[in-house]
Amino acid sequence: MKATLLRPIVRNAAAAALSIALVHSLPRLHAAPEIRPQAEVRDGSLRIEYRDHDERVGRSSDAAPAGVELILPDQPPAPLLFSSVHQAGDDIETGPVHRAGLTFIWRLRQKTPALVERTLEVTATAPARFAVSFPLEPDRDGTYSSFSGAHPERVLLDTVRGGKWETFPVAMLLTSNRVFGVIADSPGLWENRCQILVDPQAHRLAVMTGDGRAAYDLTLRPPEDARDTYQYRMDGWQSLAAGETRRYTTWVFAGPARTHYDAQLAAHVAVANGKGWNSSAIEAILRNTSLYLLRRNLALDADNHPRDGRYIFVSGPGYGWKQWVSDGFWAAIGLDDPEKTIESNRAVFWTRMDYEENSQYYLIWAALMKRAGGQPNLDLARKAYDFIRAHEKNGLYVPPPLPGSPSNKGWKTYMDVLEYDDDDSPTSNQGFHCGALMAAREIGLPATERDIDGAIAGYQSMFNRGRGFMPTSLKKQDVLGQDTLYGATLTYAVFGRKILTDEQVLTHYRTSEKVKSPHGLRVISRADGSLLPGHSGQYVFGGSWFLCDASNYLLAGVHGLPAAEVDARLVERIRLEVRDNPAFNEDIETVHGKPHGHILYAWNSGYSWLRREMRRRLGQTGEDPVEAAINAHLGVIRENGALRLQDERPSR
Repeated sequence: MKATLLRPIVRNAAAAALSIALVHSLPRLHAAPEIRPQAEVRDGSLRIEYRDHDERVGRSSDAAPAGVELILPDQPPAPLLFSSVHQAGDDIETGPVHRAGLTFIWRLRQKTPALVERTLEVTATAPARFAVSFPLEPDRDGTYSSFSGAHPERVLLDTVRGGKWETFPVAMLLTSNRVFGVIADSPGLWENRCQILVDPQAHRLAVMTGDGRAAYDLTLRPPEDARDTYQYRMDGWQSLAAGETRRYTTWVFAGPARTHYDAQLAAHVAVANGKGWNSSAIEAILRNTSLYLLRRNLALDADNHPRDGRYIFVSGPGYGWKQWVSDGFWAAIGLDDPEKTIESNRAVFWTRMDYEENSQYYLIWAALMKRAGGQPNLDLARKAYDFIRAHEKNGLYVPPPLPGSPSNKGWKTYMDVLEYDDDDSPTSNQGFHCGALMAAREIGLPATERDIDGAIAGYQSMFNRGRGFMPTSLKKQDVLGQDTLYGATLTYAVFGRKILTDEQVLTHYRTSEKVKSPHGLRVISRADGSLLPGHSGQYVFGGSWFLCDASNYLLAGVHGLPAAEVDARLVERIRLEVRDNPAFNEDIETVHGKPHGHILYAWNSGYSWLRREMRRRLGQTGEDPVEAAINAHLGVIRENGALRLQDERPSR
């Protein structure tokens, strides 16, 4: 059907209301769901409703006729009432409105036929505390839900640890064939104050910049963390200084959906289109994951001193305020935002670095920062370098015990609670160690080619030629490890250098494929792929970790595995990952194949960057076959510069 170009209509008759229909010029996609705002000034006050084609799906309310409800200390919630409307093309702006030393401007933009971006700009003329609710009140019947699932009763969910929490701040209504909802921007951009309200009885969905509650303590201290304290006196208020301006972005979206999975995927597509990172469903899901694990670095140390760095990336809300160097690195390169990368790097401090492979990650991160024109902390990088060299023996990194940890033999690798003797060298770390020495040389630290060659030789010496795989450590030669290659994968992506032989990588790949579980490679197992005694198939006890599996396949491609086979293995593994939710998980439990741990887990975000760098170094151009296959699998298409869900959803 030929597109019809409509412009906002203004009726100025004295007896008539002012009505502005905000409609943009993209083609109408048959009966695909739409969400378009209609603004009307009635009795001097702006009301905004939302329509799906000609049918109203979200109604105005007296509590928030323009879609904004203001909460001030010691006052009941009250609507922000706007009376003037300005339009420019497909954009609408209303305000300013002045309340309690605050000035508000409200902007709406039609980003796609199924997505409206809304931004509230708030400027303080005097110090102020406030919170804002952005409600959407559906007209239709259906199932009210958050990202995690349906809620038959009213629930207020938070994005920080404590009580009921969500990673992805979306509130939705699922009908028989459509989803409508409202989504918040990252909590990290809202001073970590971001709540989701799902209230079926009141027919209300909302996201909030704070719930107005009194101050309370958010604390994480030893022994929950082995040695560091994170504490913050949290409250339910936004705070602005005189002259300060902050912007709060939300999205109202629609999409075709018959299942909760479809609704989750539609929310991902909405955010990706809003942010402009929408080349594929994979990019959408992974960059959204980084976005929603971003936090303002507000927690104080044990002496009530603030830490450096404006932002951190948490691994998942259940882990609290802390940022591992490893997860911060992967989430930062996954989000691909220079400011967030620099500030999360600045947030690293020494006692997050002297265990596992965090110092190695820090050095690699410093090299990437320098290449991008940033200023790495050379004093901290030098301390990391001296530390890893002090714990190197015959080219192998031998991690020391972590002071304060529940087990002196644990916290030696990212797979934290796996135990290794103090004189053992876990294979997982060694690929990062090789890359860290290359990084150290690049940023001007005294690593030599001889040092790098020694580390590479040590790494290659760990290979169990008789069994045909990389073992979990130098001393545990009969235990198969699938976290043993991803350091080599990162090293190749950053430095373009192979540090294992083709024979070693391809032999490990073939052995692993023969013994893998139906639900992915077990991160640690017996040589035949079965679980070690006492292992459950979850987490580090035989769970399947996506970034490890994907890195093995990417590295095999570097060492000669045909690209078509690499792509097939990646597609197979990603389909396992997104089977139950359109999300990449902390791990997959390998007995029944269910997601385990945090859903939307930080370090997986780095996959897109790894894949892109590998393809670039291997001269692979054009559309990524893996992304195309997963788009088809999920029923996502790219059209007119944006993603959208197919009306008829494929069975997975």
